[in-house]
Amino acid sequence: MINKVALKKSLLTSLDQEIDEALKAARQAQETAAHKDNQPENQYDTLSLEAAYLAHGQSERILKLQQERLLLEKWLAPEFDAEAVIGTGALVTLMNEENMQRLVWITPCSSRLLDQQIQAVSSETPLAKRLTGLAVDDEVVLPLRLREELWCVESIQ
Repeated sequence: MINKVALKKSLLTSLDQEIDEALKAARQAQETAAHKDNQPENQYDTLSLEAAYLAHGQSERILKLQQERLLLEKWLAPEFDAEAVIGTGALVTLMNEENMQRLVWITPCSSRLLDQQIQAVSSETPLAKRLTGLAVDDEVVLPLRLREELWCVESIQ
């Protein structure tokens, strides 16, 4: 059985790294916008303006990531029993006809590949919406590599 607390910690660490990278990018864009060498010399010189727009966009991205992190930090991932249907918090094991396994963890926000095997997806993603409400042994058709494949729900945790 996979430990959801460890998965959540991994997801929070990934978010922290992304927030740090976004903060660095925002600082760099702000410095570029404010640097004296980048002040416009004529009406067609837009480097400073473009950097200011970039800094603003990075600030909005940082805010969104921080909100996701707060939501995820407070979220308690529920446990699911063998009779449960898939919902937010479910760690779903899917198997295709070629016995390829896929693990999907449905979270309230934030989609990321946690490791080579587990994909965290927001409950708002098309994948999560297709899986929500299914139970063990249900089948679902999912797009994969420009085609659709039939997957079976093997387990729900």
